[in-house]
Amino acid sequence: MSNLVGLLVPAGLLSLAIFMHILACAMYNNWWPLMSLLLYALMLLPLAALARQSESLFDSAPTGFHWAIFLLASLVTLVIGVPIVMWHVDVIESGSVFFNLSGFVLLLATGASAALFGEKQSDGWG
Repeated sequence: MSNLVGLLVPAGLLSLAIFMHILACAMYNNWWPLMSLLLYALMLLPLAALARQSESLFDSAPTGFHWAIFLLASLVTLVIGVPIVMWHVDVIESGSVFFNLSGFVLLLATGASAALFGEKQSDGWG
């Protein structure tokens, strides 16, 4: 049962996040809020670089590690800021900003739940 919940919760949250982004566009017939999906795709590059680093406490972190953290923080800031700026210059409606940011929060919850349920599983085959 635990393995099933560990798969269904992140999958459900990811589905809701994608639904919120599509709803942000379809409700007001303006497809500019989907620009945040491009930023999500770019966010995978620093995450891939961070995943390849060692987890030892006493290893000195290379400069690539610091650049990956900097780029990831910049992209997260852009994901939050771009919809707000588009609302400020009247490109999208305020409801689209709400749906877009709630989709981002659901995406963060997806990552957190996947990490939480991934830690509980053992490294063995059964």
